[in-house]
Amino acid sequence: MRHALKLSWQKYKWLHVLLWLLVGTSTFITYYDKNQLLAPQIGNAFMVILISTIPFYSTAYTLIPRILYRKKYVLFVLLLILLVVASGLFMMVAVRSVDHFFDPQRPIIPADSASLRFSINIFTWTSLIAAFGAGGLKILSDRSRLEKEKITTELNFLRGQVNPHFLFNVMNTIYFQIDKSNTAARDSVEKFSEMLRYQLYECTTDRIEISKEIDYLKNYVEIQKLRLEKESRVQLTVQEHLDGFTIAPLLVLPLLENAFKHISHYKEASQNELSVSVYCQGEYFVAEIKNTYEPLAKHNYVIKTGGLGIQNLKRRLQLIYPDAHQLETNHENGMYHSRLKLKIPG
Repeated sequence: MRHALKLSWQKYKWLHVLLWLLVGTSTFITYYDKNQLLAPQIGNAFMVILISTIPFYSTAYTLIPRILYRKKYVLFVLLLILLVVASGLFMMVAVRSVDHFFDPQRPIIPADSASLRFSINIFTWTSLIAAFGAGGLKILSDRSRLEKEKITTELNFLRGQVNPHFLFNVMNTIYFQIDKSNTAARDSVEKFSEMLRYQLYECTTDRIEISKEIDYLKNYVEIQKLRLEKESRVQLTVQEHLDGFTIAPLLVLPLLENAFKHISHYKEASQNELSVSVYCQGEYFVAEIKNTYEPLAKHNYVIKTGGLGIQNLKRRLQLIYPDAHQLETNHENGMYHSRLKLKIPG
């Protein structure tokens, strides 16, 4: 909540200031009584603004994104009621404390039950309005942002399809131009074409059959092995009968790309190792990737930062698999290890 609140304040600080000034002004005008002292009325308006920020920001930056968006509806309602009631009571005590400060004859807690009920009701409603106002603004803002991101993503996808389609057609042309006796070259072009086909035509949905994703990984590994010396030890192990479920496409790829990009290049090629294992572990799909690396400063920097691809992967996991994934990376003794776990949909 603190991080989200800090970002929101930095981006819209003057809008926040204006909002609360308007709330404070309207509150002061609504309850202004010319027959009463001015100072306590200003103090009351300030207390209402100050304490209204509690249900406002707690709802916007904690209850909605962390509970409501995760479909914990019962917990959301219970916490919202608790927040509203607690804030209302706190607001009542704070406002009446200001009155008591200027007029000690006025008790902080009303003596008669009718006045107490009235005070609780008015301040609870004020707290409720703050929470609902924040909730409405947050939901509308998030929907607007998501629609904007969706449109931007679709436009970028359409722009990006031009070159891949062209490349796909060129690869098919090259395939038929290669002499039939050169089976190794034709196989490589065929694998690369299959990879392009997968990205262009298969990865258009939110989920993909695990078997298709594994076929893509196999082709990727075979293509990447061409740039390594033959003695390098590269191995892909897939658990038998790994099928019957779907995952979001291309989540393992950034880890695999990172491994091939930063694999060691020792003179003794057999010392360069890269292994990939994909399997199921209970209700999770697991992908483990290990590769040797040369422990130099530039490599350490890459390992510590993770690279842009890894950062994008973390963001995708947060959006697609909230509370349903684990991503672990570590390195020691010249070996880099990454492990991704995705909860299989029930």
